[in-house]
Amino acid sequence: MEKDCLKEILAYIDDHIREKITLGELARLAGYSPFYFSRLFSESMGMPVTGYIRIRKLQYAASSLMEGKKVLEVSLLYAFDSQEGFSRAFKALFGSTPGTVKRHMTSYHVPAYPLPDHQPVRRQTMEKQTETTLRENLQQLVCEALSESLSEAEEGHCTEISLRVMEDGGLEITDNGRGIPLSGNSQADRAILDKILSGRPVSNLEYSQMGDFSHMGMQAVNSLCESLSLCVWRDGLRFRQDYVRGIPQHEIISCPCDHPSGTRILMRPDRAIFGELHFSCEQLREWLDNGPDAFRQVRVEIYTAS
Repeated sequence: MEKDCLKEILAYIDDHIREKITLGELARLAGYSPFYFSRLFSESMGMPVTGYIRIRKLQYAASSLMEGKKVLEVSLLYAFDSQEGFSRAFKALFGSTPGTVKRHMTSYHVPAYPLPDHQPVRRQTMEKQTETTLRENLQQLVCEALSESLSEAEEGHCTEISLRVMEDGGLEITDNGRGIPLSGNSQADRAILDKILSGRPVSNLEYSQMGDFSHMGMQAVNSLCESLSLCVWRDGLRFRQDYVRGIPQHEIISCPCDHPSGTRILMRPDRAIFGELHFSCEQLREWLDNGPDAFRQVRVEIYTAS
C-alpha cells in the first residue's frame, strides 16, 4: 500500500475512533476491494485491520479513563457492544481491568505509529521474528533490570547478586544493595516508584517499532513484562509492589522487618511478545563473563529454581 494512502487510512481510523469502522468503508476510501485492501494493510502494518482498530480503540479508551470517565461511559463512547465485552478486550490488551488501570495507572498517551520511509512496507509479525532476535532482547531486559545492582556494586554498596531462572520462564534478581530509597510515606514512595518503574502495556505492533530498547530503563522493561514484582528491604521496612504490563496492581505494601537491606525483582517477560522463550543459565553466565567489569567485583550466583 502506498505510504500516502496508508497515512490517510490511519488518520481516518483515529478521526472516527468513536464510531463503528467497517472494512468496507476503509476499502472504499483506499480504492481497493475489501479482500485486496485487507491483504495490503496486513502487509503494511503486520496485523489485520480489525486487530489494529481494536487496539486503537482500547488505547484511546485508556486515555479517556485517565481523564476520569467511568468504565461504562468509555465502553459506549468507543462503540463497544457491551461493558462486559469492552472490559474483556481491555484486559486482554492491558493485562488489567479498566477499573485497575483507572485507579493505579498514572498517565497514558495514545502512541503514534510512524510510517516507514520506504515501500513496499512489510513489517514482521511477531511470529516471523527470529528466535535469535527475541533472545537478544530477553538478554537486554536482564541488562536493564541489573543496572541498579550494577550501580550499587560500582559504588561499593552491593557485594552479592543472585539470578534465579524460574521454571515458568520468569527470572528473579536479588542483591544486597541499599535498596530503592523508600521511606514509608505512601505519597512520596508512589512518586519514586512511578518515576522508576511505571510503564504501559506494549502491543506487538509497538514492539515491532521499538528497535533497540537498550538504555530505555526499567519502565520499558516493566512494560514488556506480563508481570513484575518488586520487593525492597530498607531501614527496617519491607516494601512490595506488583505490576502487570507496567501497571501497578495495588498501593505500595509496607511492613516492619529485620531483613538486611536489598532489592528483589521477579519478572516474567510478556508471552504475547516473546512466546515461550525462557531465560538460560548458560547464556546468562556467558553474558556476565563478557559483561561490565563491575560484575567481577561482586559474587554473582546464577541457578535454576528447583
